[in-house]
Amino acid sequence: MKVVTVSTDTPEEIRAERHLHGIQADMLSDRTLAVTDAFGLRNTAIHSGNPRDEIEALPVPATLLIDRDGTVLWLDISENYQQRSDPQVVLDAMVAVFDQQR
Repeated sequence: MKVVTVSTDTPEEIRAERHLHGIQADMLSDRTLAVTDAFGLRNTAIHSGNPRDEIEALPVPATLLIDRDGTVLWLDISENYQQRSDPQVVLDAMVAVFDQQR
């Protein structure tokens, strides 16, 4: 199992701020929204990013459990763009998904 985060932040921003999150994960930059679009998570309703940023849209905040083949096993989309999935909800989903795969 591997935890990966994806954001529209630049690699430099990720490196500079990763200590603020306390996350032990690979943190990847999706400036072109390629990953965002691959999973249909482009937020076309609101753009809360910096107006000086060249990003044309932001992703919908979402947490996904994906298998090695890229199949989405579980998805939690936040209704509030400023909130992310509760860690306990994600842990419960991981237990449920992994129990099904045994």
